[in-house]
Amino acid sequence: MSLLFPFLGAKKRRNILVDKEFQLKYVAKVFWFTVGMIVLGGVFAFLFTTLIFIKRGLTTYIDEFRLLALAIFLTMVVQIITAAVFIYWEGLYMTHKIVGPWVRIRRMLEEIGNGNFSLRINLRKADEFHDVAAWINHMCDKLERLRAEGKLCPDSEKKGEEA
Repeated sequence: MSLLFPFLGAKKRRNILVDKEFQLKYVAKVFWFTVGMIVLGGVFAFLFTTLIFIKRGLTTYIDEFRLLALAIFLTMVVQIITAAVFIYWEGLYMTHKIVGPWVRIRRMLEEIGNGNFSLRINLRKADEFHDVAAWINHMCDKLERLRAEGKLCPDSEKKGEEA
């Protein structure tokens, strides 16, 4: 079931569109690129078919030519519809694996900037940025250790010492 519907796995994704603008922009770019490639392939198929029929005498085989041109057109339409569905679902799934962790990392960095070093980033297995999360978690461990040893001073204490 999870192969057909990746959002229905054991760890449910509560919000598929985490960063709607980024995700839909990415999906749209991939979609239009794919549509362009399908149309380009259809145009070449039509041109090659036309050249073959012209060489053999287009007027003799006009019914076959029309039938073949219709088949090329319908094949392109089916490919575009299939691509649209696949790209939409797979594109949202792939971008969610990037945007979801990125949003969590940004929020955590804000908390670290506010002096909260006790947080840790835990990402799902399929998510991206595991190395970045590990580096941030390691940095928080070091900052907590430095604070416990008294080697880390808040900015306000430093300003008071300088005066």
